[in-house]
Amino acid sequence: MRSRRWRLLYGLEAVLFCYLIALFAFILVEHTRDSEGMDEVLYLPNEKLLNHFTGGLNTVIADLLWLNCIQYTANEHQGQRVYTWLERMLVTSTQLDPYFSDVYYLGAMFLSALRADATASLNLAASGMVNNPHAWKLPYQSAMVYLTNRQDDPNARYMAALYLSMSLATGSAPGGIANLTAKLQDEFDLTEIEEETWRELRQSEDAFLQELAGRKLTEIELRRVCRALTDTLALYRTQSGHPAASLEDLVEAGLIRYVPEDPLGGSFFLSPDGTVYSTTLLDDLVIRAKDRIINALFTYSERFGQGPPTLNGLVETGILKAVPDHPYPGRQWEYDPATGELL
Repeated sequence: MRSRRWRLLYGLEAVLFCYLIALFAFILVEHTRDSEGMDEVLYLPNEKLLNHFTGGLNTVIADLLWLNCIQYTANEHQGQRVYTWLERMLVTSTQLDPYFSDVYYLGAMFLSALRADATASLNLAASGMVNNPHAWKLPYQSAMVYLTNRQDDPNARYMAALYLSMSLATGSAPGGIANLTAKLQDEFDLTEIEEETWRELRQSEDAFLQELAGRKLTEIELRRVCRALTDTLALYRTQSGHPAASLEDLVEAGLIRYVPEDPLGGSFFLSPDGTVYSTTLLDDLVIRAKDRIINALFTYSERFGQGPPTLNGLVETGILKAVPDHPYPGRQWEYDPATGELL
């Protein structure tokens, strides 16, 4: 009982301390409201004073400063939209609590989307990655800066692919990021970089990360096999003067010894345009695309009390920008409006 009383007392003292700091700041602001530099006093408490007076409550003060930053951003968005103090507020907050990953992520987003300051956004996200290496949103936000704010930079898509690979390497990025990353990696042949990140994760002591990294490394190999078989099919067509009817034609022509097997249980097949696909990779894409559509259908039903007559209704109502294409070549989604079933 005695220890509980002491913990309660310490808690009350901490709350009182924060209150006194807030009261002191309020009095200071009121006293200097008409003086020059008022905005800095109001929105950005002196960093040296904060570090001196936090009394071990850095994270609490960082929370308060972040809330003040959000209010400031909202006020500026409705007013002049110059965001003069935004970067300094964000930097101060992260210095008080270097592990406050949401401040790095949302702050970088504010700097790029509202102040159009790509450099400041990238700098803030980069400092966040040092202290929060497992936060997938930070490299993801850096990739978005290159794809939006710096899209005219000749190296923009390359840098975006690098940052997206870092985001995937955390092991916690959502599926949609994997699709975008794969597209950019194929464009710039960044497979080796992706492979190295997964090899490092495979050495993790976490069993889940080991399993995830193992599967991702196998998927990388499946992509390689698809590209190699597609190139071999082009060679077959050049030599024979006609396209191959199946992958077995490559074996009969002596271009490959056998049709590879998929260790994940899938298979390779030849599409009409001469491209080789893996059912394992495509099935994974189907799951992700299907989840997006199902979630959109649920949103539509919640909003209108019933499902749309066609999937295009999801686009017409603004729930989806576009219905994802079916990953399998030549296939279309089969949707039953009566039951809401999607195949």
